[in-house]
Amino acid sequence: MREPWIIAVLLAAAAPAAAVENLTSGPAIDYQPAVIRSSDDGARVVVFERLDPSTFSGDLWLTRSSDDGATWSTPTAIIASGANERHPALVQNGPADYALFYLKGVGSSYRLWRATSTDGISFSEQAQLDLGWAQSGEINPHVIRHADGTLTMSYQRLSGGSYLAQSSDGGASWDMQKTLIAAGSQLPRIAYRESDGLYLASYQVGSSALKLYVKTSPDLRDWSAAAQDFAITGNNHDSLPVVMPDGAFALFWIRQNGNGFDLAVRRSVDAVNWEPALAITTTPNEDDVEPHPLVGSSATHVELYWGRDLPAGSMQHDIVREPALRIIADQIFEDAFEGG
Repeated sequence: MREPWIIAVLLAAAAPAAAVENLTSGPAIDYQPAVIRSSDDGARVVVFERLDPSTFSGDLWLTRSSDDGATWSTPTAIIASGANERHPALVQNGPADYALFYLKGVGSSYRLWRATSTDGISFSEQAQLDLGWAQSGEINPHVIRHADGTLTMSYQRLSGGSYLAQSSDGGASWDMQKTLIAAGSQLPRIAYRESDGLYLASYQVGSSALKLYVKTSPDLRDWSAAAQDFAITGNNHDSLPVVMPDGAFALFWIRQNGNGFDLAVRRSVDAVNWEPALAITTTPNEDDVEPHPLVGSSATHVELYWGRDLPAGSMQHDIVREPALRIIADQIFEDAFEGG
């Protein structure tokens, strides 16, 4: 038989080796990848922010792969102006119907914007989003698509707090209810489980050593339930939850290790009891940030995309990919103590 404490230790210690592939390279700062698999042609489409190292002002760039990630197109700028454009969120609404959401502004005056595409290659900027706020300050959009076509977006206000809005027309218009997830929080991300209608939101709190929390709700408009501690020891950032094909939630994030950050993931069937953290990278002299998984048909593996700075502190992040990352402990650990 398995002893529970042994299983917990093995789960926490089992760090999968990452077969990392570069999508971009060069002196620019590339990170915050948003990735989808096109239902039109099966291509992987990755939109990321590229920052000028001298100004830290960003534009949005795109690269694609039509051969399951074996090769990638030369990155091209798709949203680029004198303004600062960052934090892309990419969805496909239907055949030849792509929508890209992002923050845009000058100085500290930001709004959220939308661009559209029919081919997943060239994007045309549309009007900024009206979410009901009189003053500017919306940043960090994260958008998911429901089975019925509804879009749910989590976003942050610079004045403080994480919020939600929904759209029934592909993101052209959004409700103005300003639904609050958590006051005083940052970088919210949302997931939705179709099987039981459960929402899971994750966000970070703090100014230097940040802590991560999660909340769940069966009602998009009611987030009054108490937050759950998720990663509150050390310095934790960049959380992103997804729903796996078996219905389990998987939540990816980064935690400080030495001079940089490493990636980790935890799973939960009920969004209350979380498995021990599984280390994805353990590289104290690299800086791994903003993990964005592409979920496929596997309940145990994802394609993972993120920004990597090597060595940490060089500020030359590239977009990298692990094409088949196992997010549960290896089978050898699952079976090691059977029958004992």
